[in-house]
Amino acid sequence: MGVTFSRGRTINYMRWMAFVDGTNFLCHLSEELSIPFKAEKPPPVSLKAATTLINHICRDKLGPGKVRNYWFSSYQGNDECRDKLARELRKNDFEPVLFQRRDGREKGVDIALAKEMLVNAFNQNFDIGILIAGDEDYVGLVNEVKRYGPVIYGAFFSSHGLAENLRIACDKFFDIIKDNRIVIDSADYKNIVEELRKS
Repeated sequence: MGVTFSRGRTINYMRWMAFVDGTNFLCHLSEELSIPFKAEKPPPVSLKAATTLINHICRDKLGPGKVRNYWFSSYQGNDECRDKLARELRKNDFEPVLFQRRDGREKGVDIALAKEMLVNAFNQNFDIGILIAGDEDYVGLVNEVKRYGPVIYGAFFSSHGLAENLRIACDKFFDIIKDNRIVIDSADYKNIVEELRKS
């Protein structure tokens, strides 16, 4: 009797990838914390607060098995501004996909996120995808990616900025705000937020 080997996944090791609509996330984080900053030209400490929060949620909900975190956003300014933003994201363990804002408008972010998520799903690069976004525009993407087999989780601020049909489309959805508090409760994160308030 021959022995066959399967490429199937093991229960103990689920590969996951995060896909973040960064501009949208920063806008709503600014509102939730009541700390005004520009999402298209964020100070490094606001990026640190955002990426720390996302990393915490992913570790808490998904555990080990991370393949890659993608951050999609627009930026305001020249190539030097883009490079500075990219360096900060890299430092916080995110793959930056950045688009220059033109005429005060953001273009290309939604399409780039959709393309990256679909290509990685088609190539079976992840078992669980977590979408950090709240726009209704992503409902079709979530349904299409699920056809390739991955489980899709969502996470966003449910108090505002979240389309209910996106919540329903995801296999699981995690509220970033619960009982009027951000879900992460650590001294490290509180220090970052305090630093952000002072900047």
